[in-house]
Amino acid sequence: MRWSDRILLAFLVVDGFVVGVMSVAFAYLRFGGVAIPVAAVLAGIVNSVLLWLASTYTDGPVRYFPLLAWLLALVIGALPGPGGDVELLPDGVLMLPTLALLAIGAGLPAVVAWSGRLPTPDDV
Repeated sequence: MRWSDRILLAFLVVDGFVVGVMSVAFAYLRFGGVAIPVAAVLAGIVNSVLLWLASTYTDGPVRYFPLLAWLLALVIGALPGPGGDVELLPDGVLMLPTLALLAIGAGLPAVVAWSGRLPTPDDV
């Protein structure tokens, strides 16, 4: 892997973390009083694209680093902050959007990875 590929892969990891922060921020977005998992669907699509792009640079396990950065942002959002506040609450009415965020945000890239249709660096 060339050094330019490593730099671009590092940018994809940063993008994965930013997508995770935005996913946490908009996880409980409501439209007309109804919680619609828009953030979960968008996170799944963007994570699939990040996985696809990372696969064009490497075919090793490093291509999953953007997804790990996304999961790191979700874990940070689930931990209590200095004032005791938690952004991702896995209880009560908010459990469904939280589970949707995890299931769709990580499930869609998993389906893409297991389908065997990811590109390899030789294809590009």
